[in-house]
Amino acid sequence: MDTRVQDGAETSLEGCPTAECPVGQWTVVEVGAWLAMRCGTRELVELVELVGEHAISGRVLLRVTEGTLRRMGVAPRSRRRELLGLRLRQELEELLSITGGEHPPR
Repeated sequence: MDTRVQDGAETSLEGCPTAECPVGQWTVVEVGAWLAMRCGTRELVELVELVGEHAISGRVLLRVTEGTLRRMGVAPRSRRRELLGLRLRQELEELLSITGGEHPPR
């Protein structure tokens, strides 16, 4: 059985691929894989390296702000906003999957 360690506790990866796990449960490796799947440019590949260097797990990713990215050395501002946009899209996809793809009433 494949396992991972998060917050000091070992958990199973079996039946929990990145696409089906809540973002908050992703490991640093899974965050890097998610970025790599969505980012083809050289600059964004550098973000994958920063994720590993700063140990950005899914739980941390959900709390990342533009200021956090700036302190990590992500520049220019457009690149930070691009990463935040990717994170937002992932969160929306997860919420839509929870609600069965239904949009809330207006």
